[in-house]
Amino acid sequence: MLFRHSGAKVQSVWRDWVAKCGNPTCSKKSWLQAFTHSHRGMRVEGEWYCDTNCFEQVVKGKIEELLASQNPPAKARGSRVPMGLLLLSRGILTSEQLKAALDYQRLNAVNFGDAVQQLGFATQEQVTAAVAAQWACPVFPLGDRPLDVKIRIPRQLLNLYKMLPVHYTENERRLLIGFVSGVQHQILSTIGHITSCTVVPCFITMREYESQLKSSLTPCPRDYELAVDEILESAEMARLTTNYVVQLGAERMRIGKCRDYVWTRIWGKKQEMDLLFRVGSD
Repeated sequence: MLFRHSGAKVQSVWRDWVAKCGNPTCSKKSWLQAFTHSHRGMRVEGEWYCDTNCFEQVVKGKIEELLASQNPPAKARGSRVPMGLLLLSRGILTSEQLKAALDYQRLNAVNFGDAVQQLGFATQEQVTAAVAAQWACPVFPLGDRPLDVKIRIPRQLLNLYKMLPVHYTENERRLLIGFVSGVQHQILSTIGHITSCTVVPCFITMREYESQLKSSLTPCPRDYELAVDEILESAEMARLTTNYVVQLGAERMRIGKCRDYVWTRIWGKKQEMDLLFRVGSD
């Protein structure tokens, strides 16, 4: 009886000492197999994996979950006050100018904001303020001052969604993202997940966006990202992700989905790396 009690205690201590693979389907279930692999596995996001195959399987599962999720439907613009009426109510347009701009918009297949600017009826700042009012968001004037934001967003996404990280409050981890034409709520959610920030939308002018994006001081170089625009299977995405995790000696990784990409951020020992995998439309 004493022998059985001692044996059970040894088994309990052994289980606590030997790492358990983070892959729930791992086939290495015996203590001997677990002990053999525990000294050559990998630890990512607080989970230990006995080998790269087990880690890759878990990454593949996470990617498949994201691919199976549906993009949230965009908010109907019909629920917002039309820009023409906003500019009219603010005294920026006259009734005659509003009619002329609507005719110009229809004939030239441009949006209303571009129409009033091309006709010289409104400035870029006035149009941006009207768009911000439609989305119930503030305008964040950048002017010519350089951005001082420590949070990095992949350049590919900045180009695609016409946005910029414009302000960051470190003690609150609050990140302000400036959009040019419309708020992309799913990318805001994904940025928050990847960066562990509270992300808030605002609006900036196209002039400010283009100027800042061209500046060498904007903290979003392409050196730290890889965008794959070919549609890949989830297994191939997981394989490439695992290769970079191993190559960078990473212990941290986050995965999220934008409307157009699966975005993985990998924190290596010396640098961060973003992987962007194009996904098909829902």
